[in-house]
Amino acid sequence: MMKITDFKQYNNILNIIIFLILSFIALSVCYYLSKSFIEPKAYDFLTNLTTKQNSSSNIVNVLIDDQSITKVGRWPWNRNYYADIFEYLEKYGNAKVVVFDSVIISYDNTDDEKKFFNRISKLDNLTLGMFFSKQKDYFNYENEAELANLLKTKFALNIKDNRTKSIISQTAYNSSSYTLKELLYAVKSIGSVLSQPDDDGIIRKNEPIVYYKGNYYPSLSLAVFLKLNNNPKLVIDDKYLSTNDSSKLKMPLNSSTNGIYSFIKWYKPISTNNLHSYNNFSAWKIIKSYNQLKKGEQPIISPDEFKDKIVVVGVTATALKDIKTTSMRKDHPGIDIQTTCIDNILNNNFMVKPPQYVSILVLLIIFTLTFLIVMTMPPLYGFLLITIISLGYLQLCIFVSYPNNLALDIITPQLFILCTTALGSGFKYFQADNKKKLIQKVMAKYVSKDVMMSILNNIDSTKLGGKRAQITVLFADIRGFTTIAETLEPEQVSSILNHYFGAMVPIILKHNGIVDKFMGDALLAIFGAPIETEDHAQNAVNASIEMLDKISSLQDQWLKEGKPNIEIGIGINTGIAFVGNIGSEDRLEYTAIGDTVNIASRLESFNKVYKTKLLISSSTYDKVNDTLEIREINSVLVKGRSEKLNIYEVKGIKEKQ
Repeated sequence: MMKITDFKQYNNILNIIIFLILSFIALSVCYYLSKSFIEPKAYDFLTNLTTKQNSSSNIVNVLIDDQSITKVGRWPWNRNYYADIFEYLEKYGNAKVVVFDSVIISYDNTDDEKKFFNRISKLDNLTLGMFFSKQKDYFNYENEAELANLLKTKFALNIKDNRTKSIISQTAYNSSSYTLKELLYAVKSIGSVLSQPDDDGIIRKNEPIVYYKGNYYPSLSLAVFLKLNNNPKLVIDDKYLSTNDSSKLKMPLNSSTNGIYSFIKWYKPISTNNLHSYNNFSAWKIIKSYNQLKKGEQPIISPDEFKDKIVVVGVTATALKDIKTTSMRKDHPGIDIQTTCIDNILNNNFMVKPPQYVSILVLLIIFTLTFLIVMTMPPLYGFLLITIISLGYLQLCIFVSYPNNLALDIITPQLFILCTTALGSGFKYFQADNKKKLIQKVMAKYVSKDVMMSILNNIDSTKLGGKRAQITVLFADIRGFTTIAETLEPEQVSSILNHYFGAMVPIILKHNGIVDKFMGDALLAIFGAPIETEDHAQNAVNASIEMLDKISSLQDQWLKEGKPNIEIGIGINTGIAFVGNIGSEDRLEYTAIGDTVNIASRLESFNKVYKTKLLISSSTYDKVNDTLEIREINSVLVKGRSEKLNIYEVKGIKEKQ
């Protein structure tokens, strides 16, 4: 059979389990909503707020902008205009690498096309863009096998992939934009121009490696890196893309079934008037400069502007709509995104997000710390400390982690702090309410409901000290209990006393008294305090009569159980006494002190002399004689008093006429 203490312990454990389950559900919902919807926006905000770094001066852009469309002619251009730009940048400008941020997927005018293929085949530093798709038949071509073999032979990466095969296969692309074999033969370097946005349509990441038909191909930025570093062997795992000599490249990766990617490190605009992150030139000026040089004229843009630089050629013209939404801007030119990725990879400069297990560990620490603060500290101090932790974490993100390329989650921890504070406060309130109910239940064993509510409602005034008040004191003692106890085992004595007190206490409480203390087989009860009532003397006498009646009924039960016969004597006195809390600041006891208490004890002892069961003093008699049948016993001299005291025996309650 489960004991009460076992049940309480079980109940406490059950409450904790329920709290943990509810906390897990609430925090999981909070985590999902924050990571899915709020955290990405916070990342964009902090990226904008903390981006102070300038881009590399060794990278420039050539823009096919609105001016170029106006000057050169309607789109699409003859592809030999591209060749003019490429030749000018490489042959005359001595650029390290020329990058074309665009994709050529179809044939143009046959004669011009042959000339274009021939011209770019003579360029060693040109890297062209290509496109991959997850859709199997996104691009249609008849000579698929030939193109796939040519793509693999010329451009597949020398890479060791240490990821699991399931991850690799799930990230595969199924279609390629290289449908022109002449272009594959002509060009010496290619790179993917994919810029995959997140679910909210914002570009924050770069995918450096594309897995296609069992082989790996580089992004545009990685293709530039490989060209400048003599195509070193690459190693990829769940955390990094690196060269054998990791000092050249160690790109932090996030790997999932959706692919592998790194977070782009954005740079501030070159000026308030030019929101590009890199110096740029209009494409029409490059074409004109090329033609001027061919004629022996002075070019409007000197080739020296491009010496030993990386030049990215791309489209920004409004009608061509190569505009993306990024963490930095809603109208970010695609060419600027590609150039930023090239800058990142050449300088090993990437935004890094901690692994998911680290983020979860941080949240667990925050949950535990916040919960302990809420549960163990006073509300004001707890609130101040939690506020300091919350603001301190914000300062850490804004002034330390983001400026140093570490993108910590900023909103999720704050939400966890708020949520945990609410959960902890709720649990603390629940525990306090349970404790209050337990205290009330325990107090109900000592005082009446009215007395208990008076104490609880005035809990702040519960301190050492008290006051003088008129009260009635009831003192009850078992006749000859010492002799009875000597014949019984201690366990039997304890059982009898528990049974006896268990029957007497409810009667006292019923009549608005409180049990002051138990003294062996005796008990002391107070009426009239802490709740002041006019009829405290009547209540005390009524309680005594009921106690004696209860003893009579218990005697029959004890006789059947073979227990000794028990008689009690009761003494009651009314008078002025000191009532209040005595003891120490750490332990209080509500009690009554004074001659009034002593007289009640002496009256009880006279029951032995006069063979009575219930004696009251004259002060009590004056308050109850109208309602009771009372017999005057004698005038007695009480120890400690010089004057005699009239004592009376209560026979019962008068019958109403």
